Amino acid sequence: MLVYVMSSHLGPLHLKGLHVRKLLPICLFALLVVPAAAQASPIAVNCPGSANTADREFTLTTDPAAATCLMYGDDANQLNANALDVMIAAGWTLIDKDDAPSTNSDNWFTVTGLGATSGTFSIDSAAWSIWDDLAIGFVVGGGRVDPKWAVFSLPEGETEGLWANAPQQGGGLSHTILYGRGEVPPDRDITAVPEPASLLLLGSGLTLAARRRRAKR
Repeated sequence: MLVYVMSSHLGPLHLKGLHVRKLLPICLFALLVVPAAAQASPIAVNCPGSANTADREFTLTTDPAAATCLMYGDDANQLNANALDVMIAAGWTLIDKDDAPSTNSDNWFTVTGLGATSGTFSIDSAAWSIWDDLAIGFVVGGGRVDPKWAVFSLPEGETEGLWANAPQQGGGLSHTILYGRGEVPPDRDITAVPEPASLLLLGSGLTLAARRRRAKR
């Protein structure tokens, strides 16, 4: 079989013995496999991390960027949206608390799996237009395994993911709390750009003012 390939510099190139039918499956395979390989896989982050404790591990899975284990502790009262809340003391703002298994939802975020050891979370994307940073905390009720709570800092723009904790002890997930930091000003000082017609009127006004000054002289 003879295939002609046009070249602007060399003219027609003759490729002898090239079996196009054999190349088609390879091309199709490349089109299907390469994009799939380029897609990032979900990333699971443990808190505190196996190097720090052999007890309970909280896990948050996000995609495509990873969350960060921000802090953790053994006293559930340290993360309870009250005066003892360590996140509020650290300068974070309490956005919402979810502790209602009947609805599992609040205005700003939704959590499934209350009372269990795994579930999902989703956050209203509008939160990212109000706060620069978002963090989500998970508190486990009861049991003798520590830590009792962990907080993850979310990657920028993340609005959903998976959570889990192991081993299974106590009453499962007690509540979750969403925090924000670095509030974005609600009213930014945006300077309006004059339209062409406005510029024309402005120029005319300046010209008229200059003529009047000359006439007075």
